[in-house]
Amino acid sequence: FLSKASLDNPGNIPVVLSSPCLLYQTRLGGHQEELSLPLGMVVNAVFKNQGWLYVQTPHGEEGYVRYAACLPLGILPPRTPAPCWETHTDIFPMPLGNRTDTEKGKVSGTRSECGGVRTKRHDGRDTVSACGERSVDRLYLRATSVKSQPQVTRHTLLVISKDYEARGRSSLTVTKGDVVALVSGHVKDWFYVRDRQGNEGFIPAVVAGHGFL
Repeated sequence: FLSKASLDNPGNIPVVLSSPCLLYQTRLGGHQEELSLPLGMVVNAVFKNQGWLYVQTPHGEEGYVRYAACLPLGILPPRTPAPCWETHTDIFPMPLGNRTDTEKGKVSGTRSECGGVRTKRHDGRDTVSACGERSVDRLYLRATSVKSQPQVTRHTLLVISKDYEARGRSSLTVTKGDVVALVSGHVKDWFYVRDRQGNEGFIPAVVAGHGFL
């Protein structure tokens, strides 16, 4: 289901982080930022790209996390759309893609402090999903109360823009659309990378667009 979703047609499936992980974000100019997410946080899965999920946090952050670090909550999307205040997705804003804060501010609509979109019922009162917010807050507080967290390995992610076939034992075969982790970029015009199966090797920098997700 999530593999067929996109920013324009989001899956909006709530998942919980089964381990601490990093949220990878790309800003204008190719600058990449990393945000640590704690064990137990509930995030909104927008779409899947191979071994990665594009998600939203309850605090309005968006980016990629490892698919293996996420577990479903067992909530399936309804067959017909329900009013926004009755769905599990109303605490998450509409996915915007990796944009700057300035760009996000240009999108119309009033958002609650926890990132939910406020809507007005016919009786004139602003409402948000209190049940969903309490569930997210409870899991988040429980996770952040843990004093010691395992160390998280940081990697820069690259998206392969064209196919490349390995020509030696030290190179790595990649396919357009693959997401790989940059291990080293110290050799001019070459990246030493690791694919999702754990294989490592050199690829020309040009096949990854010279950098970054």
